Amino acid sequence: MHSVLTIGAAILIRTAALLASFIIAGAVCARISPAALGAHQIAYQLFVFLALVLDAIAIAGQVIVGRMLGAADGDGARAAARRMIGWSLVVGCGFGVALLALQNVIPELFTNDQAVIAQAEILWPLFALMQPTGAVVFALDGILIGAGDARFLAGAMVFATLVFIPIALATLQFDWGIAGVWWGLNALMAARLVPLALRFASGHWVVLGAEPLQSRLKAIEP
Repeated sequence: MHSVLTIGAAILIRTAALLASFIIAGAVCARISPAALGAHQIAYQLFVFLALVLDAIAIAGQVIVGRMLGAADGDGARAAARRMIGWSLVVGCGFGVALLALQNVIPELFTNDQAVIAQAEILWPLFALMQPTGAVVFALDGILIGAGDARFLAGAMVFATLVFIPIALATLQFDWGIAGVWWGLNALMAARLVPLALRFASGHWVVLGAEPLQSRLKAIEP
């Protein structure tokens, strides 16, 4: 029960930090202009929708990696994790290309306010740029949660939020507009990606839950 509560608390911190970043982004956009806030909300709602689609791969990563590590199959967990990352990257790139191709179509499905559409045109390439990075981050999230490494996830997300906040404040100070906000959100995603990728590459997340069967059989052989 203690380990479950510990993982749950770490995931709560991670999620709260992520939501806090987007709340700050929305607050900054509201101070820029109502049109900027409207455009931001269009992109944010689509971001959440696409993240839930990508979570299908991340959740599979949680289950498969957790099962393989529990069965002491570290090599299998690594191989499955690499496949999850690869598929997520492909899907994320596909989302990015689709968003760019539909840049002049999607915002008009949400509003006919030309001021909002003009702001959406500014942020849209940055929204599309976020997709491949975000896809890999979501996959790594699932992999590390499956490995029980949620505390590291929480720390990485808090670090990324601390990277984003100064950019958000600088956007107001230097009048960077909605582009500054979404450059900041891209920086936030990159600041999540770097520590998660380093953690994955280090292999410290590969903690086997059981001694391999062959080792146990050798130990009881006469």
